Amino acid sequence: MEIYRQKLSLPPIGFGTADLSGPAEEVVLDAVRCGYRLIDTAPVYGSEKGVGRAIRQAEERGFARRSDILIETKLPPDRHGYYEAIDSLEESLDRLQTDYIDVYLIHWPVSRGNEETYREKNIAAWQAFAEMKKQGKVRHIGVCNFLERHLLHLIESGLPCPEINQLELHPGFQQRGLVRFCRERGIMIEAWSPMGRGLLRTPEFETMAAFYGKTSGQLALRWSIQKGFLPLSRSSCQMHMEQNLQIFDFQISPEDMMKLDALNTPDNHQDIWSYRRQQMY
Repeated sequence: MEIYRQKLSLPPIGFGTADLSGPAEEVVLDAVRCGYRLIDTAPVYGSEKGVGRAIRQAEERGFARRSDILIETKLPPDRHGYYEAIDSLEESLDRLQTDYIDVYLIHWPVSRGNEETYREKNIAAWQAFAEMKKQGKVRHIGVCNFLERHLLHLIESGLPCPEINQLELHPGFQQRGLVRFCRERGIMIEAWSPMGRGLLRTPEFETMAAFYGKTSGQLALRWSIQKGFLPLSRSSCQMHMEQNLQIFDFQISPEDMMKLDALNTPDNHQDIWSYRRQQMY
């Protein structure tokens, strides 16, 4: 997976912008200043305009060029379909004030109201994705939260295989079968919520982090890196942003990786309706 990530020319860690506690423009500018070069956003986050402004400011101030920063955004759940996907991309380009998107993803396989037609709508959207990539409006195309059956439906359509699947992944929720399925097909895996929920404050996690001289968050991110995932960290605090990048100067031992792997719990995922709907269809 490390080789595949390099093939896509993606950095080893990204910065997420969902539910930021401060203005997206200021937070993302801090993130770019700290060294993040992959910024993940989405229309439903309400952060695209702020991300666009932050990247323009970063370029003006000499922090990074636009060509150095990868923008990742998504197709909203209610815009599945060929023409809807094309229109949605144009709207994202306008909000971000850029000529191209580096990574464009289908946000969820199933959305409210299209449970019976989602397969056809996903195929139509994916056809638009392939066309937009040919036109150079997007560099890489992929999906989020797609299970095996959702991926198979796209793959078996004869259209290009998704390059990326962005999933909730952390030591407490590892989705091992799905990860294996993606790897067998060369689909790169991004990890959202890589620090999990409440996991970092457990005694075993805190003890192990202290042993390595790291925070629990750094330990969780390092686990993700060693698993071959691309974690999307998120923080509105500049100190934590910097800490989350300081994960490349240590290695979790095989024995400790096994201990972290043992924390896996199949139902320890975010309790959101979108995830439950995905499981149902």
